Amino acid sequence: MKKLTALFLTIAMALSLAACNGGGGGGSSSVKGNTSTPGSGASSSVPKDDRPYYVRDASEVTGKITIYTTIGETEQDALKSLWTKYYPDCKMEIQSDSVGTLATRIRSDESCDADVVIGGMFAADGTTYHDILQPYTAACDKEQMYHDAAGYYTFYDVQLMCLVVNPDLRDQLGIKIESYDDLLQPELSGKIILAAPDAASSGWRQLQTILATKGDKFDDDKGWDYIGKLLPNCFSTTSSKDVYNLVINGEYVVGLSYESGVMAQIKDGAPVECIYMTEGNTAMAGGAAITKNAPNLPAAQAMMDLLSSAEFQNARATIASGRGSNGTCDLGDLPSEDTMTMVELDFDYLTANKEAILNKWNDLVASIG
Repeated sequence: MKKLTALFLTIAMALSLAACNGGGGGGSSSVKGNTSTPGSGASSSVPKDDRPYYVRDASEVTGKITIYTTIGETEQDALKSLWTKYYPDCKMEIQSDSVGTLATRIRSDESCDADVVIGGMFAADGTTYHDILQPYTAACDKEQMYHDAAGYYTFYDVQLMCLVVNPDLRDQLGIKIESYDDLLQPELSGKIILAAPDAASSGWRQLQTILATKGDKFDDDKGWDYIGKLLPNCFSTTSSKDVYNLVINGEYVVGLSYESGVMAQIKDGAPVECIYMTEGNTAMAGGAAITKNAPNLPAAQAMMDLLSSAEFQNARATIASGRGSNGTCDLGDLPSEDTMTMVELDFDYLTANKEAILNKWNDLVASIG
């Protein structure tokens, strides 16, 4: 599906237009942690006078950076292009999977050499991953609209949820798919895919959004009653990527997914549609973090600085339709949140009750068999 020539031209255009500047939205941060200042020497690939303030001296960032990530290939391409531009002597090694699988790998493998985890970590995760991470305050923190009070996460993404629909298969069924309620149509029995909320970040975010929009209040019986009706129609996977990939491949008519992943595939030529549920939506900041025992700490810190910049977030938006968290970013071709019914989430409630919510989900799955 990839059109490499168009992709690299788009990346080049994005990089030439996007630049992170001082100031901007978000206010000051209350985070704690490492506040190292990027180096001041000349970069080997970008002259000192042309280097943004959030980019370190390239001589400080060498060797290899190992990245564990949930983001798709298109977003990876945008990141690789910028990283190579500023840090040509530091090789990127990328391993992709769901955040749950990646976290388990870090916890269980003493020889794990991951430096950073990018994607799948959200504002409502609380202390879930703190045992495998270390705090750091990124260079563009003052421009951010969202901040992690504990200081572990560097946000670069604002995640909305969506339905990914295969229009050919939908039209063959002669139905419309515009809402969560539409997923209960008998024609869709066995033709819906979703990610398990206890294994994949998109599954957890979709569960939050269902509970926020289908009940009279969050986590009430009405919302769970809807979930009880939905689950018999669905196949569950442990991977967020499976959801949109299997809809693209025609194995399922519709999947419950997240905006940036689906829009990136559409931009790359995938024959699917991104549908925003008529009942409403929720937004949550997502990001990245440095692993607790990062072998290449200077490179890991440089990566957080780059992710926090409007330069990266604008490049990502241009080629992958990612919604940036930096207050100076552009939306690109994404619809404004003002065009949707947005329901605000109580992050403290989510953090305190995540285990109970996931247990209730699993009990429902078990009862359906």
